[in-house]
Amino acid sequence: MPTHQGGFLLDGGVHFVAALRLLLGKNDPLVSLVAYTAQLQEHLPPVDTIEAIAKTKSGAVGTISISFGTTAQGVEYQVGSEGGFVSAGRTKFVVDKEEKEFKHDSGVTPEVKAWGEGLVAGKANPLQSPREALADLEVIEACLRSGEQGGINIELKYQEV
Repeated sequence: MPTHQGGFLLDGGVHFVAALRLLLGKNDPLVSLVAYTAQLQEHLPPVDTIEAIAKTKSGAVGTISISFGTTAQGVEYQVGSEGGFVSAGRTKFVVDKEEKEFKHDSGVTPEVKAWGEGLVAGKANPLQSPREALADLEVIEACLRSGEQGGINIELKYQEV
């Protein structure tokens, strides 16, 4: 069990944020958010749930919901715009009305493989750079700070990578 600040939300949440950043793309990163946090399970301190509203550079708003304290087991991303709709889950990806099913993979094996290939090549995978990690960490940290202060607005500084 994590004992550091953020606990499971920090450990696992950064991966969900990384996927969200990839879906949003580099041209419209998150710029601010407000969040509420809760500890629903006694054995998952300090908090195990984040509910946030985030704003992108273009002014679009959406929600971020991450919880390790509920019985919900789904992972789903939805991004909609005038240009189309993308929905991604554990085993299904939908772009507008076109669906693709695939086998569930935690992503750990490909991540470790990409890291190893970067070591051998002497050049890190750009998606695994410290700057990318900082951007993911900033979102989770901002959610935690906002939640600690009753849902105040937090401006994000490191999302344009």
